Amino acid sequence: MKLIERVLGTQVVYAGAYLSTEQQTVVLPDGRQAIRDIVRPPHAVAIVPIDDDGRIHLVRQYRPAIQRAIYEIPAGIIDHGERPVETARRECEEEIGLRPRRLLKLCAFYSAVGFSTGSIQLFLAQGLIAGRDRRHDPTEFLQARAIPFEQAYRWVLSNKFVDAKSIIGILWAKQRLDLSPLPDRRQSAGRQR
Repeated sequence: MKLIERVLGTQVVYAGAYLSTEQQTVVLPDGRQAIRDIVRPPHAVAIVPIDDDGRIHLVRQYRPAIQRAIYEIPAGIIDHGERPVETARRECEEEIGLRPRRLLKLCAFYSAVGFSTGSIQLFLAQGLIAGRDRRHDPTEFLQARAIPFEQAYRWVLSNKFVDAKSIIGILWAKQRLDLSPLPDRRQSAGRQR
């Protein structure tokens, strides 16, 4: 059996400035028909900005969908005609006032594969320097904060971060950079002998 669904028809349910939603009538692999609700947000980037002192730069903002303010890594929508790496640089400067000299793509992922087409490209930002321009969306209110990376990693493990891009980003950065404190590395090396 081939695991594909053939689309028979699509009806746009909502088309807004940020996203659209549609209902698809599909034929399932066993021949039956079903309805699929699909959300089409714009593609985005997320950035894990780590400075030369090993601190991660976060933003705190109110998220109306979950009705609370949360800490998260900087992120933003890829503008039409913009390359993801350009978006990553722009969003760092707009949200935390710092511009990365180096960007490393960590991964790309879909935030909700069951119903959304939106993807996020994740970057590690290093070599942070003062930005020239900190303009951002006038309807976006946020607070920037830098904390030791190890504290952010503990926040992931204790579920203080609740958004997927921040959890994924911090775990990827931890793996990529091995930013564990030096004493922990010595202890684990001693146990392996």
